[in-house]
Amino acid sequence: MPAYPRPTVALQYAFERVEDFFLRSYPVRDLPLHVRPAMVAAVVVWATLLGVLGFAPLPEIPLNDKALHFFGMGFASFLIYFSFEVPEGPHRRVWYIRRAPLLLTLVFGFLFGGIVSEFVQAMLPFGDIVANLLGATVFLYIAHLLHARARRRSEIADLYQPLPSHSFRDAQGRTHAFAPAAAAGAGGAVAVELDEAQGHDTRDVRDDEWDDELDIEPRENSVFKLDDDIV
Repeated sequence: MPAYPRPTVALQYAFERVEDFFLRSYPVRDLPLHVRPAMVAAVVVWATLLGVLGFAPLPEIPLNDKALHFFGMGFASFLIYFSFEVPEGPHRRVWYIRRAPLLLTLVFGFLFGGIVSEFVQAMLPFGDIVANLLGATVFLYIAHLLHARARRRSEIADLYQPLPSHSFRDAQGRTHAFAPAAAAGAGGAVAVELDEAQGHDTRDVRDDEWDDELDIEPRENSVFKLDDDIV
């Protein structure tokens, strides 16, 4: 039967492509940070939309004003948090560098976006500040959980990468190389020893035992011959 494409697989593939596009980061010169240009562009677009809704004389929207502030500043904080990334390295030991995305979100999302913007407007009640901070807090927590989950998955994927080595060492310290699958035959993977190149003794133990037995027989015959001569 022909294999029909599954919609879930196509959606998952599309989601992974979009995720890779938005989370692609680039280093910043002289700073231990990476910036995601796609997320920065999304922050600019979303902040522009919030500014238009807050300052432009538009007709009233049939929605709760506090709900708009909650969702608007919350999603802005979500985008700001994912705009920065701290790569792996020794600088992650410094706490304020390791927490740079969180600290920058607190400054730009909470301080400037949630409080300063409302004072600039100077016409809305202070209840909007509470809605801004509450929305920013909730969405920042969600962003932190998603970031921790993505980081954990990335670390697990790095741990389970195949080893680049094509050889191994046995208990005696000898080096062996894995033969190709075609040369292995029905017996499976066969280890090709590199002992000859390293000067190790490649004789089999059973050959040594057979040589000992061969050495014993002439000694026994010679002993009997001496006895016969003496008699």
